[in-house]
Amino acid sequence: MINPFEKSTNRILIVDDDKMLIDEYLRCLGEDFEPDCVTSTLADLEKVLFGEDTSEKGTVNFNVQTTDQGAAAVKAVAGAVRNQLPFAIVFLDIRMPPGIDGIEAAKKIRAIDPDVNIVIVSGSTSARIDNLNIEIPPADKVFFFKKPFHAIECRQLAAALCGKWHSDLALRRANDDLERRVEERTTELHRLAYYDPVTRLPNQLLLLDELQALIDDAEHTVGNSVVVLLDINRFSFLNETMGYDSGTELLRSIGNRLSRMFCDDKRDSRAVVGRFGADEFAVLMPGIKNDMVMEDVSEQVKRAVEEPFLIDGRDIFLKTSIGVAAHPANGCDAKSIFRCAEAALHRSMRSPQHAITYYNSEMQYRAQHRFDLESEFRNALDDGQITAFYQPQQSTITGELAGVEALARWIRPDGRIVSPADFVPLSEEMGISDRLFETILREVCSNIAAWQSNGAWDVPVSVNLSAHQLRNADLVKLIKQILRSENVDRKLINLELTETALLEDLEIARPVLNDLNAYGIGIHIDDFGTGYSSLSYLAELPVQTLKIDRSFIANLTKSDTNARVVQAIIALARVLELNVVAEGIETSKQYAILRQLKCELVQGYFIAKPMPPDEFQRWCAGNEETQNLNRRSAVVDIDNARN
Repeated sequence: MINPFEKSTNRILIVDDDKMLIDEYLRCLGEDFEPDCVTSTLADLEKVLFGEDTSEKGTVNFNVQTTDQGAAAVKAVAGAVRNQLPFAIVFLDIRMPPGIDGIEAAKKIRAIDPDVNIVIVSGSTSARIDNLNIEIPPADKVFFFKKPFHAIECRQLAAALCGKWHSDLALRRANDDLERRVEERTTELHRLAYYDPVTRLPNQLLLLDELQALIDDAEHTVGNSVVVLLDINRFSFLNETMGYDSGTELLRSIGNRLSRMFCDDKRDSRAVVGRFGADEFAVLMPGIKNDMVMEDVSEQVKRAVEEPFLIDGRDIFLKTSIGVAAHPANGCDAKSIFRCAEAALHRSMRSPQHAITYYNSEMQYRAQHRFDLESEFRNALDDGQITAFYQPQQSTITGELAGVEALARWIRPDGRIVSPADFVPLSEEMGISDRLFETILREVCSNIAAWQSNGAWDVPVSVNLSAHQLRNADLVKLIKQILRSENVDRKLINLELTETALLEDLEIARPVLNDLNAYGIGIHIDDFGTGYSSLSYLAELPVQTLKIDRSFIANLTKSDTNARVVQAIIALARVLELNVVAEGIETSKQYAILRQLKCELVQGYFIAKPMPPDEFQRWCAGNEETQNLNRRSAVVDIDNARN
């Protein structure tokens, strides 16, 4: 587009009904005007101000147009603006009978061209000039010029105002350009702030705003607004396996598929699809009339994402967890609704089937309980409320104490005990599981040192280790430091890892466990039989003991199949020269069957419950009577089983 100001070169409109005065304007503003020597510096000033718009003599060039009436002047200004050749200055005589006067003409001109400099010219000392800036704003673009005037004064005024006009326009162009760039940058920042850069879908901030808008408009909408929040199960594993680019393409494909399903204009819907987190998407649906429709929408989301995606020539099958919440049933504002949807989603992620979970009041109670538990747990670690209880492992052959498992317990100041099922997973989520492990290991080593000082102690104690601890680069160093500080023999410490935790990242576990084994610490596999991987890892890792999962022991007397599974595990361990511990023994009949299957070590409530250190010491002192009782009971049960 052509810039109109590039064509406009010092254009001036003279409006006066006196022909002689107009001739004088033309003379003093013409190219042949010769200034007196006294004003020779004007030429230099004009050259600085106007550059190429000066003649060879150094004087500024003006393009002058004249008219003798105010109405004609208004028409001329309108035409100039329309043709993109605006005037820089309009000299207006204040009186031009029989038409409109200069003041009225100036008002009309200002309405047409806000940039033109208007000079009101009058020979009367009684002219209305006090309020020109009010009648013809702005004040910096309206001036008063008294006639008769000297030619030099007129030319100087014209030169100064033309220079000012060019400067004003240059400044306005600069401001317009700045505003354009600011607007573009603001748009870009808005896009970065409210849209996900990978999928180009609304991000969490915009989703919250969109949901709040739906809530605010609820009184004009039939039905409820529903949030369907979904998580892609094991996406990090897929991302690492396929590569970042393929992972990005997968996320975009998910977003595109959901958008096509729920944001199609033909649906006449205000549905919003967005990326809520790294591997989380959200679908906002207004106008949901009942639970049946809400369930149908949720099922549609699940089916859409679990249909295969073609990525890099391969079919990718996904599994999702889904949490659902609705307004007004689950909250009155966007943050509350999303918080409820997240609580439902986390419940879905923890369930084995990853079924769609709809938020209910019980989740609110559990969420509040969990929140309160978090704040208490940090203080519990600092205040020494986390302690170790001990559960003995008994030899089925001799009845003697053959091992001990240390179990974390949280004892509140009022004496209530918090289940480890509550606070151990919580420590993982809070990122302080390393502190929990260190606390328990230090107490175990301190107790072992105390037991050794009271007499001979040669029974190993097992401490539970999670997959998170295996990723701690300082784990081996920490364990060595604690054992040295308490002067505890390394052969008295075993570490127990669940089979599932171990198999999460075998490559990380292998070197850590090898280092610990080389140092002399025993490695036990807990909950054996529940893992989904091959058994080849048993040959690769320095394992000494397998602990049969309690689920097999619980059904030992109910199913011959379970008994055969236990028998197979015992046989496998014998071939691999590993020890076997059956945990969760609660009845004498279970004990008897395990003795019959030649399982040499057992642990459970039938032997003893987990106990604090002082009670455990008393149990050890009276263990001989317990050994005899268990042996007699087991013999009776074996005889009954044979009969």
